Amino acid sequence: MSQLQPPEEFPFPFPPYNIQTDFMRKLFSVLEEGQLGIFESPTGTGKSLSLICGALTWLKQHADHHKAELIRKIEESKSTQDDDGLDWFTAATKRIEGKEEARRCQEELLLLEKQEERINALRKRTKVVKNPKIQNLNNEFDELFRDLHHVQEDLRRELNAINGEDVLPSEEQTLLLDDYNSDDEEGDGKREGEKEQDKGCLKIFYCSRTHSQLSQFVREVQKTVFGEEARVVSLASRQNLCVNEAVNKLSNISLMNDRCLELRKGKKGKTTKQTDDGTSSKKKRTSSGCPYYQHTAVEELADQVLLEVQDIEQLVGLGKKMKSCPYYAARSAIRDAQVVVLPYNTLLHRPTRESYGINLYNNVVVVDEAHNLLETISNIHSVFVSLRQLQGAYAQLSQYLQRYSKRLSPRNLLYLKQILFFMHAIIKMLGGGSKRVGASGASPVTPIPTPSSRMLPVYSFLAETLTDNLNLFKLVQYIEKSKIAHKLHSFTQHFEGSVKINSLSHKSPVTSPTSSTSSFLAKLSASKQASAKQTQAKPKENIKPEVTKKTEEQQQEEEGEEVVMGSPLMQVTELLRALQHATADGRILVTVGSQPRHSSVKYLLLNPASHFQDIVTQCRSVVVAGGTMQPISEFKNQLFLSAGGEESRVQHFSCGHVVPAKQLLPVVLPQGPTGLTLDFTYQHRTDPKVLDELGRVLVNVCTVVPGGVVCFLPSYDYEHKVRAHFTSSGVLTRLSAKKKVFWEPKKANQLDAVLNDYAKTIKLTASNTSGMSGSLLLSVVGGKMSEGINFSDELGRCVVMVGLPYPNTHSPELKEKMLYLNKNVSTGTGWEDSRLGLL
Repeated sequence: MSQLQPPEEFPFPFPPYNIQTDFMRKLFSVLEEGQLGIFESPTGTGKSLSLICGALTWLKQHADHHKAELIRKIEESKSTQDDDGLDWFTAATKRIEGKEEARRCQEELLLLEKQEERINALRKRTKVVKNPKIQNLNNEFDELFRDLHHVQEDLRRELNAINGEDVLPSEEQTLLLDDYNSDDEEGDGKREGEKEQDKGCLKIFYCSRTHSQLSQFVREVQKTVFGEEARVVSLASRQNLCVNEAVNKLSNISLMNDRCLELRKGKKGKTTKQTDDGTSSKKKRTSSGCPYYQHTAVEELADQVLLEVQDIEQLVGLGKKMKSCPYYAARSAIRDAQVVVLPYNTLLHRPTRESYGINLYNNVVVVDEAHNLLETISNIHSVFVSLRQLQGAYAQLSQYLQRYSKRLSPRNLLYLKQILFFMHAIIKMLGGGSKRVGASGASPVTPIPTPSSRMLPVYSFLAETLTDNLNLFKLVQYIEKSKIAHKLHSFTQHFEGSVKINSLSHKSPVTSPTSSTSSFLAKLSASKQASAKQTQAKPKENIKPEVTKKTEEQQQEEEGEEVVMGSPLMQVTELLRALQHATADGRILVTVGSQPRHSSVKYLLLNPASHFQDIVTQCRSVVVAGGTMQPISEFKNQLFLSAGGEESRVQHFSCGHVVPAKQLLPVVLPQGPTGLTLDFTYQHRTDPKVLDELGRVLVNVCTVVPGGVVCFLPSYDYEHKVRAHFTSSGVLTRLSAKKKVFWEPKKANQLDAVLNDYAKTIKLTASNTSGMSGSLLLSVVGGKMSEGINFSDELGRCVVMVGLPYPNTHSPELKEKMLYLNKNVSTGTGWEDSRLGLL
């Protein structure tokens, strides 16, 4: 197939700079030739717009060219071929191969044409579905099928009761595990690497770090000519896309996922009392399914997503207007999308990627803001599990097994006991289950463990915990297929909602006679006796401790208690999944603290390329882009080559800035106004004299610089200390006389409000000739405001960087990472230590 050449001009929304044109041409060539690209374009040079116009121009031309090539191959196969000079066997083989190639081309062409016809017919079909009568009729059918399903369940329970079988309350029927008979697991019938290829249109998967960056990218697409014709789908978590108040009011993403899955089941016949939203407490049959998860409405919203480019906020607004679920509509629209916009975690975490149905084969991946990509991959696949999470998961699963053991199949019991054994072994390693006899010999006393921290290879960790004989692959597969984590969460919510464990006692979460677990088991026993007398039973209610929220939180802080919310088994599952990887790629950090809340195990990923290999080997092309990609050798060696990419495929593009150097004023300030050295090393940066000098610098900057000033601090902890000192010393008062001072919020949902007030103050004070003029925003490097926010024009007239965020050289994790790099990826140039900030 002949290759396409970059066009002379790209459909840019305005005349592009030369570096933008060079960027788009290089990107076009990389995508066409199926290469691995490293693109470096400084902040403010229109990198996102260049990515959009370059990639979508190639995508459109490639689609037209590919379709024309399919037609040409089909026509050539129909023509008579000359077999002169070939023996009969070779000629016959050639004819068979030609027919097979023609058949494949014909199938692919039909799929593409069918997809085009569907997209072209969407607008007409959407108008028909919007007809109120048809919409109501579809909703009635959906409701009818749910009613039929629940009637069948009621009949089955009544027949069991007539036959004298022990019947669980209807609310508990869904908590039981289905029989698990996949011991000869072949997955879904396809081995790894043999998954069916997605024969739909070629896709570009664009990912970035934050949702604000993704929304900004989509808004840039809307500004171009591609905003009218490109099929762009924005993916996000339920936390960002769910419109059901019963779900999005929850503070924890795990709880939101569990609650969503429960509502999707659409349970009926449940006896309800007074709820949080004030609904009636009368006994009635309710449809407790999600009102936004209607198949017809979701498909209609998915069609609308394909017809119009929308960012996350616009998609949520449309979902509320159409009373449909944006989360599942976006997932449904992936199949017919041309561009899929998604966060790092969704693309880089393989189980999450597969749960969305994302197929990377022969598609394109573009990773923006990729300067921290290696660190991001390591963080996504590093797993932290505290002792409290282990004890909570162990307690919940023990309770579940005790109540339903007679109703579970032998294979379910086998795997559940293996999971319990695994968790108990780690709890014992962390000192959470050992006891000794007291001096009087009267009662057991838990010894206080000696604080320690150890870095272990995976095989040593498994050997020490005596779990090296467990088949971790089957355990993980069992947890995923049986959905025990979700069942366990529903089980806990049904009876109590949370499991509280006293961390000072160091008692076993199940055997302690005075622990809350035992009282919970007593409640379960009482519930079981009640259910034996009647076929319908209510879930336990009002069993939460009668303590006010404020007092309870203070008590937990003082006594070392931790409330294990959601399903802690999910975190244990992630640890099991991490332990499956090659032992050389990771280490286990075992931390034993003087108190249980300080004890934990953490899987540390040392080789990010091992989780990037699927992307490099399956995709047609992979592009990583950022404002600063140096050292390039890091991405080339640690990411592409270590992940199986060929060196000849790796291409690099770098350009300067569009702003002339004379319009920038970079200043390195070694001393303050009084001549004091500005030493912001870890040992001296909290010195009151240094903080006072920093205050004088900022006051002077705010005096002479109009508009907005953004100051970045090394860490959140240092930001807290600076704020406390500025407040007590009067520096904050002097700063407030010059500019309104804003601090980076701790909660992500407060970010927009702070930025809006910051910009609003700058505009309102722009005309002031005296007094307050503009705003000062103090942020944190690597925080919520350090990436994806455009401080353009008067919003960022000056940027102040206080010190450098050097890592802790005494950290065991950093030491292990350095040893691994020096042993496996060393180039002898010292770039490894420079990248880690140690030179």
